[in-house]
Amino acid sequence: MRESPSLRRLPVDPRPPHRPRRAPLAALAVAALAAACDVQFGPPEGDDEVQASAPERERTRVRVAEVEAREMVFAIETHTVVESERQIQVFPRDVGVVMEVLVEEGDSVAAGQALARLDRRERELAVDEAAVAADEARATIDQLELVAKETEARVAALRRTFEQAERDHARNERIAATGGEGPALISDKDLDASRLARDSARGELEQALLALERARVEQTSARTAIDRADLAKKQAEVALSHTELVAPFDGVIAERTVELGDMASTSTPAFVLTDPFHLRVRFYRPQRELGLFTLDPADAASASAPDLAIEATAEAFPGRTFRGTIQRVAPTIDSEAGAFRVTASLDRTAVDDSSAVLLPGMLVRLRIVTDRHPDALVVPKRAVRREGDATLVFAVEDGLARRVEVREGFTTDEDVEVIVADGSRLAPGDRVVVVGNRDLEDGAEVEIEGPRTPPAAATAASEGASPAEGDAGQDADEPARAAEAAGESEDEADGPEAEVAGG
Repeated sequence: MRESPSLRRLPVDPRPPHRPRRAPLAALAVAALAAACDVQFGPPEGDDEVQASAPERERTRVRVAEVEAREMVFAIETHTVVESERQIQVFPRDVGVVMEVLVEEGDSVAAGQALARLDRRERELAVDEAAVAADEARATIDQLELVAKETEARVAALRRTFEQAERDHARNERIAATGGEGPALISDKDLDASRLARDSARGELEQALLALERARVEQTSARTAIDRADLAKKQAEVALSHTELVAPFDGVIAERTVELGDMASTSTPAFVLTDPFHLRVRFYRPQRELGLFTLDPADAASASAPDLAIEATAEAFPGRTFRGTIQRVAPTIDSEAGAFRVTASLDRTAVDDSSAVLLPGMLVRLRIVTDRHPDALVVPKRAVRREGDATLVFAVEDGLARRVEVREGFTTDEDVEVIVADGSRLAPGDRVVVVGNRDLEDGAEVEIEGPRTPPAAATAASEGASPAEGDAGQDADEPARAAEAAGESEDEADGPEAEVAGG
């Protein structure tokens, strides 16, 4: 600052001091202050040029994605193990030494096919013995039939004899009665003899009838003995069949535990037979989801399962999907776990890939679709922003950001269904901000950046371009890289919120 002449140091006056007058001193002070500060009133020279050269406010760089209209679903996911609808342990039904093992693990067998055989010799002897007993019973009844025929013939002869004796005695009695007082035409002796002959013939006939009845009873007993012998033979044959282990249905041998020469026991399984063509899964769900699996939650016992779509994936077949159908829902709730059991059938082969085949025992991840929203408005999860209780997205129109309040619906790993609030508008094909929306305001000017070129594409482009073109490409990509870096930092900050929305 330039020193004012009025404030220069004056020479000291040796005379004694005296009180100066106040008015001249005040005027001098004001003049000195004005000269020292060089005060200027009004705008400084050149301000218009400074204001004109100030840079305009930079637009916010963003990345956008189009709003899609597609079906969104609500799905439940769980893990379970694939089961065969028919899988059993095959136990021997008799005790004995294993003489033959006819199948191995992995072999396909038909219903009734023999799997192994035990020692059959004792059972075969029992069958032969029963057969001999049946033959003897049949021979006995043949003899009894012959005796019965002889007895019938004897009865017929004795009946004729008795009838003749009865006629003779009756004639003698008439002759004796017509004699009157004259000499008797037949003596009493002859009359008694005829009576005796008649009575004797009657007795013999009665004995013969008893013998015939006895023969018929013996025939009935012989027939019963034949039936008993046949039954004993069948029992022996059944016991013989128990020495052979057979498959009760078509399937595959999943396990073989018996060895040649083992002593088979009725308490130890010899094979595990499974049906790999008819598969099912059983899983448990909490009771609060009962309404999703039954048509009438209040009457679960009588309600049928709704038409729910089931998709299964297995680690053994990445990228392959297997379809299923709900078969039945348990009518009771497990009191300890508070859950109910659901049984569903699964297709054996994957969709569009018959080489991918599920096997019993595989661990699968089930996805059960319980609700659908067709033609839902869908945006990426990164487009959703939360401000307190409000959920919103920013749509871009004519270079300006437009705030759209929404509610979240169904979600996937990447996308979310948005339901536009009253007073807002959003349509399929609109562009929403996915990167750069953290500090964005309604009506802000935005500049849309393109996505970053993938490394592989950039390498291919650089190989096919001249050095100058490659440098130009790198320079042109710098803004996109900066925008992507900003977006990545914003994504890291938004990560927990997106995870909550996804959950």
